[in-house]
Amino acid sequence: MGSIKKKTVTRPLTPCATVTQRRTRKGIELVASWKDRTGKKRTGVVIPGDDGLQRVRVQSDTYYAKYRDGDGIVREVPTGCRDMQAAKAKLVELETIADKVRVGSLTTLDLQIGDHSKVPLAVHVADYIADLKSRGVNTDRIKTSETYLKLACDGCGFRWLRDLNADALRKWLREQSGMSAATYNWHSALWVAFGWWLTGRRIEGKKRSSTGERRLGINPFDGLGKRDEQGDRRRKARSLTVDEMRRLLTQARKRPLADALQVRRGANAGTFTAKISEARRAKLERLGHERALTYKAAILTGLRLNELRTLRVSDLSFGDIPFLVLRAANEKSRKGSTVPLRSDLAAELRDRTKGKPIDSLVFNVPSGLLRILNRDLIAAGIDKIDERDGRVHLHALRHSTGTHLSTAGVSPRTAQAVMRHSDISLTMKTYTDERLLNSAGAVELLPNLPIEKWVEQSFVAPTVAPTTDFLCQFGATDDKIGDLELASQKREDPTKRGVIRKKSKSGRQELNLRPLRPERSALPG
Repeated sequence: MGSIKKKTVTRPLTPCATVTQRRTRKGIELVASWKDRTGKKRTGVVIPGDDGLQRVRVQSDTYYAKYRDGDGIVREVPTGCRDMQAAKAKLVELETIADKVRVGSLTTLDLQIGDHSKVPLAVHVADYIADLKSRGVNTDRIKTSETYLKLACDGCGFRWLRDLNADALRKWLREQSGMSAATYNWHSALWVAFGWWLTGRRIEGKKRSSTGERRLGINPFDGLGKRDEQGDRRRKARSLTVDEMRRLLTQARKRPLADALQVRRGANAGTFTAKISEARRAKLERLGHERALTYKAAILTGLRLNELRTLRVSDLSFGDIPFLVLRAANEKSRKGSTVPLRSDLAAELRDRTKGKPIDSLVFNVPSGLLRILNRDLIAAGIDKIDERDGRVHLHALRHSTGTHLSTAGVSPRTAQAVMRHSDISLTMKTYTDERLLNSAGAVELLPNLPIEKWVEQSFVAPTVAPTTDFLCQFGATDDKIGDLELASQKREDPTKRGVIRKKSKSGRQELNLRPLRPERSALPG
């Protein structure tokens, strides 16, 4: 049978405590008295500490439970309860768990999950971020994951593992005004991955396994849905036309020098007559050529911004088939790829990197390249936003690569390989601007299906309708009497007689003549 009690603990002596002496059987001892933060008076015996400072011996604020666990070992654990009845209830819970372990209805894994439930959620998040770092995940992705996890925990009120709830997360995400579908899906995928990590799923290389420490029995975010990113693209990229790309490269090459030569104030404001040294002129011309070459390489290779920024001279190869090698650490997919180079681009890169150390960077990509691109677009007379809300930005240069591969008639599978996409639909849909596709020319390639011309013909109806022949009506049966009467009503002359065949009792056929009924139009009134 277990028991509960408050343990005697030592704490540093409070500076505001009053120390007095009192006589006991063992002699004279020092007693300290003070008020805690709640205003309650506390007392304790003063004893010397190991560090030479005085400490005070008092009873603990909470109860401790002493019981025998499922393995028969006596344990003494804190209950965290200040109330005696609550501490006794906690003791009963601990003894119940010990009995279940003893009979085999609970396993050690279940106990570990129960222990993790007592740890604050912030600790689990920190362990998850540490695991991402140990796996070599991209630094920016780790930083974003940590920020998003903490932001959602504060917004949803997640403090413990038992608080994790998909409905609460979904509600909080929907309440975030202005959140795009891509950001929503980022949060959703992050929490699903975090939930699987809590259940013990780990990634070793490219394989997943359940070899990790289990902190939850099930993933509470399994099945958390996503939104349609194609229908809610906030910054839809548009591809540049061939004319726009040429104008952009021209202005990127000229603008550094033109900005330095332009007079800003005075009578000559707006003219390009400023005086600069030859050394500065050469530097600005070299800067403009480097910027234009950066844009050209981005368009003709489809490299992303970080891939351009981290490209080194040793990654270039100018053999029979020139190409560049993307290191796995610098590529988005972390796989490492080989990207072919157009011959004229390869020649320009060879001239630029000639004589440079092999570990030096190929391009000097500034941090404000987007701002520079916007100014180059204005100088080139290119609209940043078109009538369909498509925008030109740094990643739009990669979209131009995919679009012009399609317009050049490159097969979808080859375009996918050049763009380094895992899904061909991404190449065909997202990275192909249908505005630049030659849809009209494609329609002209459909087969010719001629149709003979139709000529309208006019028909003239006869003015006089033929009358019923007497001989033609001979031999008619009784079931045609009504039809004959109906036909007779359409005649213009009501005095004419019609021929009606009738059988006699002897079986002979007789002909009776009777006046036809007048037409309704001839009736009075």
